[in-house]
Amino acid sequence: MSLFGEKCVRCGARTRNVYLDKPTCPDCAAALEVALAESFEAKRACPADGSTLKKAIAHGVIIDRCEKCNGVWLDAGEMERMNAEVAEEMLRATAIGRPYA
Repeated sequence: MSLFGEKCVRCGARTRNVYLDKPTCPDCAAALEVALAESFEAKRACPADGSTLKKAIAHGVIIDRCEKCNGVWLDAGEMERMNAEVAEEMLRATAIGRPYA
């Protein structure tokens, strides 16, 4: 790996992160995770308006989101994982003396 990191195989940005043994920036890795999750799950309808739900990542958790009504739908355990991720981000920000926003 070079001093400034390798180029992301997807977008070309410099990164030190690796995803599936290839240099991949965190944003592209997240996008690939969403695409992978969408490919394996059956399409779901929004309980509010019947539109097809899309996958999105929120605090490290892949969630179902309706683009029409902006509703967010969580599977079992996803709220707990999101809470844990937010708590970890707050601790990390506090440790380096940066306010959590």
